Amino acid sequence: MKKTIYFLGNIIVIILAFVMYGVVEQFYFFSNKIIKNYHLNTGIYLALTLIVTLVILFILLQYYRGQLNRKNDWQFNEKPHWSTNRVLLAVVAAFVMLLSEIALILILHIGVNTTSTNQADLNAISKHAGSFYIPMITVIAPVFEETIFRGLFFNMFFSDNTNFNKWVGILASGFVFGFAHDPGLTKFILIYWLLGCILAWVYIQTKDLRYSVITHVLFNSLGFI
Repeated sequence: MKKTIYFLGNIIVIILAFVMYGVVEQFYFFSNKIIKNYHLNTGIYLALTLIVTLVILFILLQYYRGQLNRKNDWQFNEKPHWSTNRVLLAVVAAFVMLLSEIALILILHIGVNTTSTNQADLNAISKHAGSFYIPMITVIAPVFEETIFRGLFFNMFFSDNTNFNKWVGILASGFVFGFAHDPGLTKFILIYWLLGCILAWVYIQTKDLRYSVITHVLFNSLGFI
């Protein structure tokens, strides 16, 4: 009974985390619309957006740290936080993600002019999101998504340090990441699933959320380049 309640509690926390992340997205993706509708000064709106972003990120990270304080079999977030080898691994992983994406596009015979629903939505949003769009995609989204899909998710459902949990956790985290980006379950979910698995692998290998964030930031930034 306790395990069932704990599991359901984790599901609720994940849902709340997505809701909070969704609130942050509204500020970045619909900035022009919100500023116009509420007659806000751009400077005031920028300050409000930063405050909302930092407050919600603080809440999520505090919960993540609380998880680690309760149980941390994987020794996540242990000092020292930075090392050259892990930085290099994160950078290489970003390029592996890019090459993997290209390979799957070719394998799945996805046309040059074909885009996923997620990408089509982002393309539409980019037209009226203004200057808030690029920082959202390249920095804010990776930070929040890694905190939720890797940090919170992995520690909630795969907290025991076993080889089984490692690989099932990587696959599960990757799938949830893929489903969130392609809920229609089209062939694009295979691409997002693989990308999510690579990010989860970076998290497990480095034992630090910072590195999967670096990989995610680099990969998303390469999309603009």
